[in-house]
Amino acid sequence: MTMLQFSAMLYTATARIAPRSSWRFTALVACNSSTAITGEQPAAPVNEDNADVSKMQDVLKEKEQQPKDMSSQTTFHMTEERNSRKKRLNDSNIFFKQFQAAKSVNDLLDLAVLPNLSTSNALKLISSITNQINSGKSQALDIETDERFIHLRKIVQSDKSGGNEKLNLSKFSQLSTPAMISVITSLREQRDRNTPLLKMLSYNIVKYNIALDLNQCATLLYSMAILNFPDKVLLEKIACDLLECIPKNKNTALNKSIITSLGFLRYKNMDVLDAFCKTLFMKSMDYKFLDYSSILQTFAVLQYKSQNLFLEKFTEHITPFQISWIEWLDIAWSLAVLDVMESRHVKFLLDPALMEKISACNQLNISKILKLLNINAVAQFVLKDYDGPFLKKDSEFNNISIVRSKEKQMYINALLETLTEVLQSSSYFKTNFDTNMGFLLDAEYRINSERLVKVEDWNEQSNNVRRIAIMMHGYHDYCIGENDLVGSQYLYTQLLKARGYEIIQISYENFSVQDNVKKRINYLKQCMNSIKEMKPAKQMKLI
Repeated sequence: MTMLQFSAMLYTATARIAPRSSWRFTALVACNSSTAITGEQPAAPVNEDNADVSKMQDVLKEKEQQPKDMSSQTTFHMTEERNSRKKRLNDSNIFFKQFQAAKSVNDLLDLAVLPNLSTSNALKLISSITNQINSGKSQALDIETDERFIHLRKIVQSDKSGGNEKLNLSKFSQLSTPAMISVITSLREQRDRNTPLLKMLSYNIVKYNIALDLNQCATLLYSMAILNFPDKVLLEKIACDLLECIPKNKNTALNKSIITSLGFLRYKNMDVLDAFCKTLFMKSMDYKFLDYSSILQTFAVLQYKSQNLFLEKFTEHITPFQISWIEWLDIAWSLAVLDVMESRHVKFLLDPALMEKISACNQLNISKILKLLNINAVAQFVLKDYDGPFLKKDSEFNNISIVRSKEKQMYINALLETLTEVLQSSSYFKTNFDTNMGFLLDAEYRINSERLVKVEDWNEQSNNVRRIAIMMHGYHDYCIGENDLVGSQYLYTQLLKARGYEIIQISYENFSVQDNVKKRINYLKQCMNSIKEMKPAKQMKLI
């Protein structure tokens, strides 16, 4: 590979130098010819300046010799170019002869060690190998760990990432479906989110319309999750093929991998999730408790409430003593999102003695603390018969600072600008404030008998005051496939409703930061008028 790169560099250098050398050579010859024809060479005077004249003559002799040297250099480069071209042609001929003669996967893998193997030939080998294996013509165990196969993928990767030249996507366009999946796998291993290449490969995988098997579906979903590349069209094709594979599969590890990847991608396909649910408690399937736990958390992320007995059976048998406190926190939060959390699930978490230990050990990151605050709020405002402990009001967990993402903060700034125009003044609303329930509320305003109530008068609570919460939802707040809120956002809306809020939910599709203020004002006014016409929600005194 090094020799090939060197040859390419030499070829480029020759192409650049040769024209320049020829130009200089022609100019010098023309100059010397003109002098010879006119005969205007001055005679050298016999005086003290003879030394200078001698130097000028030496310079002229050097110029006469220079074209010969440069001509020689050009010839050398041209010879090197021809030799390099012959060598590449010879290497290519050797490859094709042995490629045609190969009768097995092992024969093809042996070609990986040929010297100066080109990227296109490496891709041909990968395509042929994966085709033979997936067609059943050949069998190969642990192909992904074979050093020769790894070497082939490295050739493709080094060509793609080396230098500043634009990637030539055409070399990937004729690959077979298994080979394209192998390229995507290589990108995943390198954490290389090459969007143009990923888009082209995804498009072709869908275009060829070859049915993917369960392993290929799992590989693609995992790669898409790692690379954060949720291509909707490819996801739909994978979902379609999964529906054919799921009923026949008995591999629990593969099922868990696929379900988890769907959660990371936020891809919610009800048919696929229902199909998986039907296998979760089959006697022929050997799921472990932690498998069920991971699946439950994925269902929570996707806000998927299974139609079979999964949630019922899971909640019936789980106890916090089976796992660590941190793991139980994730399970309890998932149960809260799915509206199946019970008092017994919370009491263990909020035990004061245990809380002191957890606080002293400083084991929780921000994400876990926010989940704990969510659960505490569910225990306070959602659970009907909860009689267990709560977090202390002076708990350090209540003092955590929640930071918005840049994208979300842009929406909040746009909302602030719009509200300022819609309402009488900024004294009638609040934005971006902590609810003490583990999330920030984007905006709130209150009305009393159709009139706005100033923020300074909010503490004078009366029964006919309506609290209106405004929640902005960006692209990442929704599932792909089904246009439902992701689990965390859904839980926030449920907590606000439990506190007596009426909610205006604004989607990024209707309220863009790129829209002018007038358009945003008109849309927000429509939302506010709609909620004003609705029957007031039952109010609850704020704590």
